[in-house]
Amino acid sequence: MGNILDICEKALNGPIMREEDFDKNRFMPTALQLARDTGIKFDKENPVPQDDAAADRIFDAAKELVEQAGVYCLSTARVMQFSRQEIETAICNAPGQVRAGEGNDAKVFGMRRPDEPKWPWFQVGSGIVSSEVQYAANIVEGYASIPEVNSIQIPSLSRIRGIPISAGAPTEFYAGILGLRTALDALKRAGRPGLPIFNLHPTTAVAVTNIAASAPQFGSRLTDAWLCGMIAEMKVSYDTLNKVAYLHASGANVAAESGPMLGGYAGGPEGFAILCTAYLIAGQLVHKCHLQLNFPIHFMHSCSSGRDVLWGVSLAIQASSRNIAVPVLWGPYCAAGPNTKMYMYEAAAIYLAWVTSGAPCVNQPHPAKAVKVDGITPLEAKFCVELGKAASKLTRAQANDLVIRILEKYESQIASPPEGDRYQDCHDPVTGKPNDAYVKLYNDVREELAADGIPF
Repeated sequence: MGNILDICEKALNGPIMREEDFDKNRFMPTALQLARDTGIKFDKENPVPQDDAAADRIFDAAKELVEQAGVYCLSTARVMQFSRQEIETAICNAPGQVRAGEGNDAKVFGMRRPDEPKWPWFQVGSGIVSSEVQYAANIVEGYASIPEVNSIQIPSLSRIRGIPISAGAPTEFYAGILGLRTALDALKRAGRPGLPIFNLHPTTAVAVTNIAASAPQFGSRLTDAWLCGMIAEMKVSYDTLNKVAYLHASGANVAAESGPMLGGYAGGPEGFAILCTAYLIAGQLVHKCHLQLNFPIHFMHSCSSGRDVLWGVSLAIQASSRNIAVPVLWGPYCAAGPNTKMYMYEAAAIYLAWVTSGAPCVNQPHPAKAVKVDGITPLEAKFCVELGKAASKLTRAQANDLVIRILEKYESQIASPPEGDRYQDCHDPVTGKPNDAYVKLYNDVREELAADGIPF
């Protein structure tokens, strides 16, 4: 497919267009028409669809969306256009797998198919902000202490030496280095020094500080992965492309990052399913990525656990797992926070729907919509690993029945979910151990869901 300079050429020579015109006159009408043309309708009674032919039609529509709409470059105000031949070649050349980690923790992250009884790749963690370095260290050590975990995401930091971190400032660079060193030390304490980190460096928001902090003398390893984001919907900037160019030249693992929204420019669940799939094709064309993080959310609720999002993403996972060999980290968001029953119900519905649909990986769902400082703990990670193992034993049809019952437990609360606790409220900030109340909640909900039929 050529190199990043080919993408730069498209960003300079494509049709010039205002961003608003791309959104409203090019992307949106194309996505909405393609959704109608598929003939597929959202079935709220079956949040886990089971129609392979429908999944393949979604994939065909995703190719059409990329070809007809293209990808908008914010830095040049031009549309990067791709021919059908370029799209088909990118699909054909998709990597299929990525090698990550070092030593005993080195593994191959590959593909899964719908209804396949194989464990997904277990990734836990997020870039949710930790207010104290000690909390971040404890959280990473807790993640790495879960034997089945294959990769992690590490926390962001909010301050360094008491100074607030600002985007593009030296504080961001120094905090990026500190965050990585903190994580690497925690991995060593857990006996997992080679465990790959799939979000280097979460504290550094702009390319210049991210690239600077990624120099190998600061601890970065080519067997980790860097997130290179697109902007909703189907937009990219030179800031991201600079990062992509640096990583490819370094031989690092590039993870294209995308956040499709249900209720945005792609419309309802049907167009949303097409968009989720189209991003995986765009990641091959623009980022030439080795893996991808796709975090789909609802425009109004900012979470992934609603019935319509579950359905749309399940269909997109089936479409992509059947038709393009890209290792995808599907990254969901929960409405409820840590130490709540609702979070565990949401996570259960997500894992059952997406793992049985063929997701290579479902990342530990981010609690509290990922906006709560200190709003994530290793106990949610442990629960999600157990969910992933259980879901791999089921078919889509079996998962569908379970998801319907689990939705009844939390669906009415999505608009006003419980906030939950901070890490330091439900874990000992010195030992990193969860308190007795959280352990009891964990065990009670696990027993409840097992009684419902989840085969832990």
